[in-house]
Amino acid sequence: MRSTYIERIQKLSEKLSDPALAERARKINSNTFSRNRKMPLKDILLCCLSKKGLTTTLELRNYFIQKDVPSMKMSKQGYLQQRKRLNPEVFSYLNDEYMADFYHSSEPRLWNGFLLLAIDGSKAEVPNSPENRERFGKSNNQHSELGQVRALVSGMYDILNHFYLDIEISHISTSETELAKKNLHHLTHIDIKQPVLAIFDRGYPSMEFIDFLETEKINYLFRISSNDYKFERRNMKSTDETVILRHTYQRLEKIRKKHPERLERMKEKGYTNTRIMTSMLPSGNELTLMTNLPFEFSQKQLEDLYYQRWEIEKKYHTLKNKMKFESVTGKSTIYVDQDFRAQVLVYNILQDIRKEADEEVSVRGRKKGSKYPMHTNENIAIGLFKEQMIKLILEKNAVRRGQLLFKLQTEMEEYILPQRNLPGKERKKNLSNKYKNNQKIVFKKVHTIPLGKVWTF
Repeated sequence: MRSTYIERIQKLSEKLSDPALAERARKINSNTFSRNRKMPLKDILLCCLSKKGLTTTLELRNYFIQKDVPSMKMSKQGYLQQRKRLNPEVFSYLNDEYMADFYHSSEPRLWNGFLLLAIDGSKAEVPNSPENRERFGKSNNQHSELGQVRALVSGMYDILNHFYLDIEISHISTSETELAKKNLHHLTHIDIKQPVLAIFDRGYPSMEFIDFLETEKINYLFRISSNDYKFERRNMKSTDETVILRHTYQRLEKIRKKHPERLERMKEKGYTNTRIMTSMLPSGNELTLMTNLPFEFSQKQLEDLYYQRWEIEKKYHTLKNKMKFESVTGKSTIYVDQDFRAQVLVYNILQDIRKEADEEVSVRGRKKGSKYPMHTNENIAIGLFKEQMIKLILEKNAVRRGQLLFKLQTEMEEYILPQRNLPGKERKKNLSNKYKNNQKIVFKKVHTIPLGKVWTF
């Protein structure tokens, strides 16, 4: 058993105690976190990471209990004031450091030598405040004239290794393509050396974006909609062939308006070569894919590969509904950036442990002759990790921390589920209740009732 995640968590603990981290945690032109305070920087960071979606007062109370200093008190106002001085980018930095340790090793799983990344956007609910309305905008629908405050989140997810490499947060009207560029540029922060294959759904394959990917030497696989590149598709003589996309005047005009910096290059180039594949889905709809991968990869291989993009959709569900990603500490915009980035780091640490547990469970399942491959129950794994995280990171003895982590992994392995490959079906609107019986909250909540009693559920 490798258990290399133990070393990574050890390094993270050391990083959180490093005085140099204060430079990353400060806003520009600020000297915050230079003095000893009642709640120093490490405590502020750990309290952010250990967030369970409770009220701020209860979050602080639970943090001090887990730290074994239940008598320590700090006001909600004092804590939030400290948080306003914290640079949200510190969580991205910690995540980059954690991920770099993994990707610079021989551990990453690859697909035919490629790091398989899915990039997609998602709308995330944020607190309704004038500041957030200004920063993120609103999403209107037929039920609300005022609209609900939403941020646009763009995630870059490693499909085979199950990590989020980056997350970008922006105004709801921001182009998903522009956020995807920021996601991909973030690879330099981790110093990724492996060749990258990025998978995108419909809405991304503009000619300008294709040129960006080729310039950055990034391989791509898009699904294209029925309205994309109609002329070229009508002239295809087979279901899988190389197609020339001419840089016509009309196409260049769109680039002139939105990306003038790329206009001259594309005008001089004149055309783009790409590969387009078409097939029929069981539903009767057409599936059309576009890629710059060579023909040594068959159409069937690439179709199967495209379906793996669904993993990022599932992980957005995990972040929002199981890790309380959208349960932001307060109404200020800075809390949105901090909490979103912090929970991505927490997800990656959790997944690092769970990945090892899944391997153990899978091996046992094969030995027992299980009909389906087995894996750990994600919902319970999140609850177990959140319950133990503070003690795991604060533990000063490295040997003792390793023992606690192994015990946590072993406990995760007790709660398993089969992995069934069910036949694909057309997506339908889900009319069931949001709060389902099999997705109850996995964190402890403390409710105060009359007569001064406290019940724990």
